[in-house]
Amino acid sequence: MASVHQRYRIIEKIDAGGMAEIYKGVAVSLDGFEKTVAIKRILPNLTQDAKFVSMFLDEARLSMQLNHANIVQILDLGQVGGTYFMAMELVDGMNLRRAMQRAIDLVRPYPVSVACFVAMEIAKGLAYAHEKADAQGHPLGIVHRDVSPPNILLSRQGEVKVTDFGLAKAKSNVAVSEVDVVKGKFAYLSPETVAGKQPDARADIYAVGIILWEMLCGRRLFAAANDLEIVELVRKGDVPKVSSLRSDADEDLDKVLQRMMAKNIKRRFQSCREVEQELGNYLAGKGMRATSADLATFVRELADVATDTATVDVLTILQHEMNEIARVGALDLTLGQVPLSPDDLRAKSKSRFEVGKLLDQLDTLLLDELANGADGLGLADRLEPADVSRTSGATGVGSRAKTGAGRPKWLVPAIAAALIAVAAVAAWVVKSG
Repeated sequence: MASVHQRYRIIEKIDAGGMAEIYKGVAVSLDGFEKTVAIKRILPNLTQDAKFVSMFLDEARLSMQLNHANIVQILDLGQVGGTYFMAMELVDGMNLRRAMQRAIDLVRPYPVSVACFVAMEIAKGLAYAHEKADAQGHPLGIVHRDVSPPNILLSRQGEVKVTDFGLAKAKSNVAVSEVDVVKGKFAYLSPETVAGKQPDARADIYAVGIILWEMLCGRRLFAAANDLEIVELVRKGDVPKVSSLRSDADEDLDKVLQRMMAKNIKRRFQSCREVEQELGNYLAGKGMRATSADLATFVRELADVATDTATVDVLTILQHEMNEIARVGALDLTLGQVPLSPDDLRAKSKSRFEVGKLLDQLDTLLLDELANGADGLGLADRLEPADVSRTSGATGVGSRAKTGAGRPKWLVPAIAAALIAVAAVAAWVVKSG
């Protein structure tokens, strides 16, 4: 994709998902002025999906009305070669999901003050969107509906920006969702949303509470084997106290989080302005402070610190990964399915090692060659199955029985292909060493 429009020049692809891809590009004006931008383009195979195209156009139409320091600015909308694209502000940094995973990999927990600062900045951006009115002063009634770590961007300059209003709902939207269709990432939905009720601004507040809890605790709040089990966890709304999980958190912080994630929406904070103010009061009352400079330092530490992988036993890393996937219930032992792509494995990484980074370097040409060792043993024979008996009963995994001679029924059909990646990663480590 050399260019999407005569005004833009593509430099490189920087991200891709199941619906769209994002490129780093340059906007070129008539007098030669250049500005670096991000260009989001609908995947070609989705251009015939009228509902998705309508949602994409809604996102652009809505986002172009939003002009706030904590919201990614949409600069332009265009169509080239039968597909639509948006030119957006380019944020030099990483999304919060990657930043949270990086903190886990480096065993570098978010400081309480920095985590609260990020949540306050998210609340600022959402408050602006929630309160946005049209030219006549009538509230637009915007609700983001997909507030989640991938949709929060952290810059190296300490900025926090909300992006991807693709599922946002405004009263003026042309495309209206089908009745009773639940949208958004399940683990960040509110109890009333999964119950089928129409979400309002308080659903976004609940999502910010989940994000703050996860930054502080370094793990997912609602993790289970599948979407249905995640929805059930969200429905129950059981939230462990942060003070029980880290020594530098206290009951006052627990109380703020409890109000952000109250199941009863009448007891929840009623606006993001309240969330911002309450978190600010908490920090001030504890003699703590955080600024964009503090966040910038933390983001740069996460982004710039390299991990020495030359002496890492990759088989041990992947063994740990498989154990962790099974422990948190992300492995469906009944169906015998396990994520096999590097993206899926990276997304579920719970270890302290940069498994995602290693998987990015896989030489796919080696996969078939390395499927079996010189001794004739398949890779599945080299890896011990995870001890799923210690899995939390809430996930529904720990009670599933093993079959065969001491080997779970998922071992051969499900893990063999995944372990091909182990050998490929090992080969890459040897070559890079």
